[in-house]
Order: sequence, then structure tokens, then C-alpha cells
Amino acid sequence: MDTTDKRHISALVEQMVLNDITTVVISPGSRNAPLTIAFESHPEINFYVIHDERVAAFFALGLAEGLGKAVALTCTSGSATLNYSPAIVEAYYRQIPLLVLTADRPAYLIDQGDGQCMRQDGIYQNFIKAAYKLPEASEESMVDQSIATVNSAIEKLLTVPQGPVHINIPLHEPLYQIAKKTEHHSLLRLNFDSNTVKNPISKALLEHYQQAEKVLIIVGQLTEADQLKPLLDAIVQQSAVAVLVENTSNLQNFYAYNHCIDRSLALIKPDEIELFRPDLLISIGGAIVSKKIKAFLRQNPPKHNWRIGIYTIDEDTFLSKTENIIVNPADVLKQLANTSGAISNYGQLWKAKDFEAMEKHSAFLQTAPFSDLLVTHFIIDTLPDHSILQMANSSVVRYCQLFNPISSIRYFANRGVSGIDGSTSTAVGMAVAKPDELVTLITGDISFFYDSNALWIENLPSNLRIFLINNNGGGIFNILEGSRKAKQNKLFVAPHKAKAQFICEAFDVMYFYADSMASLESNINEFYQFSDEGQPKLLEINTANCLNHEVLISYFEYIK
Repeated sequence: MDTTDKRHISALVEQMVLNDITTVVISPGSRNAPLTIAFESHPEINFYVIHDERVAAFFALGLAEGLGKAVALTCTSGSATLNYSPAIVEAYYRQIPLLVLTADRPAYLIDQGDGQCMRQDGIYQNFIKAAYKLPEASEESMVDQSIATVNSAIEKLLTVPQGPVHINIPLHEPLYQIAKKTEHHSLLRLNFDSNTVKNPISKALLEHYQQAEKVLIIVGQLTEADQLKPLLDAIVQQSAVAVLVENTSNLQNFYAYNHCIDRSLALIKPDEIELFRPDLLISIGGAIVSKKIKAFLRQNPPKHNWRIGIYTIDEDTFLSKTENIIVNPADVLKQLANTSGAISNYGQLWKAKDFEAMEKHSAFLQTAPFSDLLVTHFIIDTLPDHSILQMANSSVVRYCQLFNPISSIRYFANRGVSGIDGSTSTAVGMAVAKPDELVTLITGDISFFYDSNALWIENLPSNLRIFLINNNGGGIFNILEGSRKAKQNKLFVAPHKAKAQFICEAFDVMYFYADSMASLESNINEFYQFSDEGQPKLLEINTANCLNHEVLISYFEYIK
């Protein structure tokens, strides 16, 4: 089999395959030609070619999340490497394994006026698990050293907590030479110990739990929650325990958990705050969307605050952490599920607020006008069962938190650093990773137009559906009181006149349009059907003339 003549590059690819890293996103370039040749030549590598490096990296993130395994990406030298940065930051805070392979000029050419040449060593140093550099020479004597470096990188990539790892690869010309594949005898398949801990918390901490009459468990973003759900289902039966989740937690138990945190908080009166302030707060998982619960618990801190899990960042989201328990959360929950807690009505208090808010929520929607809120309700209500929902950031993901999650739907969002960039690219990557499932993206206009190159991908997946809620600018800046009242409000909202129709035509995406509930309802059946041409579909919903922020303010006033 022919491959690149640079033996340390062919060895890198072999080592990746041996450790089950077989999916690669390639951005075309000259300096990374040896990597491209080696990947294309290997029969076990599945690769995708994407020109825009920012899109490519977010696409790789969506692939990795959908496949549940590491994905590699490679680009040429220079500014191309910087375009990876937003997605690498997101992957770092989300603990998603991306193996970032950047081609580079040899050291003697750096800062000497060569094109596509810049200082690349340590370029991602604040938001990767580790950085490595391959030797510049590809002679036989350097191959084993290169393999050892790659082994270290892959071990770091796949060790919990997982996350992005960078290998910078200086390459000498010529770059396109071919040679016969040779055997590399020092290749190694790595093993990872996944032993659980029998008693992860001490006797003293267990006594805190047993004595606490108000235990609040908050679960943040989780990709897979199957291991935790039966344990939380058992724990929430203890009367002193309340469990708060968001749809990004991918946990549903309508009769026991509080699913819509902001709805419940809206009903807590000032004289009830002490009743809801926890004695013990336990947080699990990634980012929490709700700003209101962060504010509530920062202003009303618990006596004890445990953060449970193995994380890249030592977070203290509620600014009152007393214990950092660095184990698999399931180990702790198993211990708590087999422990008798205190007797109180704390769990019932939270659930009563949830039921009351749910009734008011339903009543308000029956008379709500056409708006972002009502459109979000309609979209969520019509999602096909057993499909995947990808939520863009800013107002979209926050609107979605106001609605009960659907038990058969899995929810995803880029909540690591919560940027608007890359939401569409990530959804496309997810749709490619899950070809047998429908993947629906709800996005705002700013997020969509910012990332419209996500549709510039060959063979866009036919299982992708995009709801574009176009309210003519950054609608969240009308929701936020400070920016809404500022005289510079239009600079924050930044109104525009962009429409998606011709973008869809350019990228062969089937386009639909709605500007009322009637037109939305008339389009929805055809929108979800698969087209004979195998095209993805986009439905642009124009809410620019709606008083969206006033409807949302009225919504919370009604619940209160």
C-alpha cells in the first residue's frame, strides 16, 4: 500500500488506528499534504474534507459527540490553525476528545517572511489538555521518538477527563512524495483503567448528607445520563432531596425532578427563600444554562456544597464549594442511594412549585401571540420522537429551557463557553455521526448567518433540519434589561436585513418560509419528510415584527 514517504507521519496514522481514532476532518492545504496523503491511503480511516477551518473544527466536535469517540482534525500552517480555536475552547470545557494535528514550517523558517508561517508552538496553551511537537526529521532514527510522542498524546487525549490535545508537526518539503508502507514495530495499543470506587465519600461527609434536611442536587449538561438516572430516581425518593435538571442534562422524570428551573424559581416569594435554601448542594455534570439558579444560590449559599465528578476545570459555579469529590458521579450516587437521609418536605416543596408553574405555563401559551416563545413551543411540540435536538446559543437555548423535555429526544448545545459560533457546524457533524436519526437544529438569525459556511460541506446529510428563528438581530439584548434600556440598544441588537433563502439555494438546501402560526403549521409536515433529492431542509420563521421581549416578560409575570 502506498502512503506518504514521511515515515513518522505514516506511523502517526497507524498509531491512531490502533487506538480506534479512525475519523478525521481534513482542511485542504499544502503543508499538511503528507498527513492528507497518509489518511487517504489508510483503509480504516473515514475522512471528511471541509475548507473552512472554523467550520471543520466545530463539525469535528459534533462528530465526536455523536460518535462518542475521539476525532482527529488536520490543517495547514499559519492562520488556519487559529481558526480551530473557538471549537477547541468549546471541546476543552465540554471534555470532548479532539486530536488537533497542525502542520508547521521547519523551525528555521519561523519569522523569516515565509507565507503561512507563524509561531505555532503552544498556540492553544490555555485551552488544551496538553501540547506536543513531532521531531522535524523523518529519518529512521526519529520514527520511534515520534511514535513515543504520539503515544503520550493519545493517552492524554483519552484519559478521563478527556479533552483536546494538540500535536504540532513541522514538515520539510517535498510534501507530496509517495512510498510503500512499512511496518512500525514500536506501535502500541493503550489501555485505560475504569475501576470504580466503592466508598468515594468519607464517613464524615456521609453524616452531613444523612443530617441535611434540605439536599439540592443540580445536574448540568450531560451527553449520556443512562448510568446516573436509576440512581437519581432512587435518591429523589428520599423526602429531603430535590433534583433540578435542564434539558441538556438528558434526564427525565416528570413526577420527581424539576425540569424547568427558571419556571420554578419565578414562584419562590421573598419570604419563602429560606425554605428553599439548601443545607447541602450537590452539583454534577457540565454547564448550567439558568442564570437565575446561579444568582439564587450565590445570594443564598448552602452550608455545604459538593462538586462531584472528574473535570478539566476546578469550577465553583455557585461560589460556595466546600468539597471537590473527584470520582465518577455514579460511585457517589450509589453510596447515597443506599443511605437513609433525613425526613423533611424539601423535595415536595420544589416539586409543588414545578407543578404550579407547569399549569401557569400551559395557560399562558393558550393565549400567547405569535412570537419567539410561541414558535419555540410549536417546534418542540412537533419534534419527531426518538430524534436529536441541537440548540444554538443566546436566546434559543434559554427559551428551550422553559419547556418540559420530551423523553425520547436527546438534547445538545455548545454550552462549554456558550458562543454563538459553530452551532450549525456542530449540528451538521452530529447529523453525519447519526445518519439513522433525525437531527434538528433550532437557531437564531445571528448564529445562523455567522456560521453559514457550515452548509458549505459536500454531501450535506439529508437527516438535518434547521429551524431559523429570524427576529432581525440579537433578540437577547431586548430581553436583558440593561441593554434594553441603554441608548445604544440598537448597537447591541444590531438589526440587519439578511434572509436565508439564497444561502440555501447556493448550498442546495431545501428552503421553507413562515411568518405566522398558520404558515408555520402548513409547512411542518413537508418540512420533516425526507425529500426525493436527499436534501437537508431549513425553515426560516420571521418574527422580526413581534414584541418578543414583551411576550417573555409577560410570561414570567403571569407565572409569578
